[in-house]
Amino acid sequence: MFLLLSLAIVLLLTRVYVSAQVASSAWNLNISTSTTDRVRLAGAALDVAIDRLSADGLFDDEPYGVAGNLFSQMAQFDIATNQTKYATALAQYLKLQENMDKNFSDPYDLAAGKIAGKNFTLTKVCRNATMVGGTFWDDELKEPSIAGSATGYFLVISALLAEATSDPLYLQAANESAEFIRSQLYNVRDIVQEYVSTDVNTTGCEVLTSTAPTNSGLMIEGLSILWSLTKDASIQNLLSNLLLAVIPNTAWQGDNGIVAVQGGTGDPKTGDLNLLQGLGTVYMRNSINSTLRQYVGDYIAVQFNAVTSLATSSDTNIYGSSWIGPPSANFSGTNQTIALGALISAIGLNDSSSPSSPTISPSASSTAIPSPKAHNLAAILGGTLGGLAVIVLGTTLLWCLRRQRSHPQQGSAHISAQLEPFLTTTLNSSTGQSSRMGRGEKRGEPQDPPTTSVTHLASSHRAGSPTINSSINPEGDLGNVTVENHPASVLPTEHLVRILNQRLQTRQWDTGETPPDYPVSTSGR
Repeated sequence: MFLLLSLAIVLLLTRVYVSAQVASSAWNLNISTSTTDRVRLAGAALDVAIDRLSADGLFDDEPYGVAGNLFSQMAQFDIATNQTKYATALAQYLKLQENMDKNFSDPYDLAAGKIAGKNFTLTKVCRNATMVGGTFWDDELKEPSIAGSATGYFLVISALLAEATSDPLYLQAANESAEFIRSQLYNVRDIVQEYVSTDVNTTGCEVLTSTAPTNSGLMIEGLSILWSLTKDASIQNLLSNLLLAVIPNTAWQGDNGIVAVQGGTGDPKTGDLNLLQGLGTVYMRNSINSTLRQYVGDYIAVQFNAVTSLATSSDTNIYGSSWIGPPSANFSGTNQTIALGALISAIGLNDSSSPSSPTISPSASSTAIPSPKAHNLAAILGGTLGGLAVIVLGTTLLWCLRRQRSHPQQGSAHISAQLEPFLTTTLNSSTGQSSRMGRGEKRGEPQDPPTTSVTHLASSHRAGSPTINSSINPEGDLGNVTVENHPASVLPTEHLVRILNQRLQTRQWDTGETPPDYPVSTSGR
């Protein structure tokens, strides 16, 4: 039973893994909008947002970071379209912005057990891994939380700086941030969690286990850039595993695959900028194997279709927060930049309505590295399934043989059909077949001298038991056969056959036992 359960689990996991890279049939993943029109839609949405910026380059009454997201999307649009439409405007807006505080820890701060702006002792190690690479969410003196989103942003900017400058310092910082997220913030499903505490005196190493796609999306984006820099197979595997965990995660989407993140109580479900930006980076940089890349592209297509059909009214170029509708006519920088995450990520997708092939063929370095969690998967699963199959079949056969020997009633019904060659004489009785099959007696232990009836053979089995197929007249019965104390040598052969059949009905049959030799009759029969 245990082996059968193990086999079922292996088969289930195999099916889950294989299906994990296949788009759901419930997804609306066919894009009918041409690349030209996708570029136009994304550009129009950007222009609407830029027009709403105030003189200081910020959105009025909205968080400071929303304008930062918009600036990032201006650059991403130019990269995706291979142009410099927003280069000049972006440079001007960046001059208006102040430098942000560097609220991240480094080995020196951790070695000293303190950091500027924090008034508690820092935890140096959690879960047997260093805390180096984590980034605090804010600079409040008593706030001990290192956030998945803050660390993810620092990972992305460090990786981009490493790419732009080739400075190993930035590459080291990016690697440390990625390792921190993996070792400190991953849950058992490989989803990035919200926070981990660093206060050694109170809640050190405590993790806030809630998840949001933003955290995983930033990790996806950072790992994709890191792989582009290093071509490290371990980074690609980490990225691939994260994608396989994030894309089908039902915590932030329904069966239709549309991202719908639940905020506070009563708040509408919204899309997610960072998740789509991360997926778009993966697709554009071709940083995974072709099968998984197509899966990512399908998922992006679902979000694009949702945003353009459910989150906006026709020709307004204003997008609401909810990608499952209804649209909103009121502009919000937050909502607009969230929608732009899907619009810009979809620019490079295949024009064809059939998502069977990606736009860009996988690079040699990408295809040379095995798929996520699938390197040697065929060999592992093949060996496991083959071994389990042999064991299960062998165990099942042994169990059946032992069960056959331990159930004499079942065995007798089987043997009765095998004894029909010995029943060479047709016997008649006044008892009909219907009355025999209706009886409910149980066959008892043989007595000495045994007196029984072969009708018990039929009555001892309910409907569905093996039936007897012999040369006996269906309307007849063998009647009651009384075994007398006569020497076997003086009994006729037919009588001996009936005695043998009767005895076989009352004891277990050994399949390896041959019928007994008949004694030579003195009469020569």
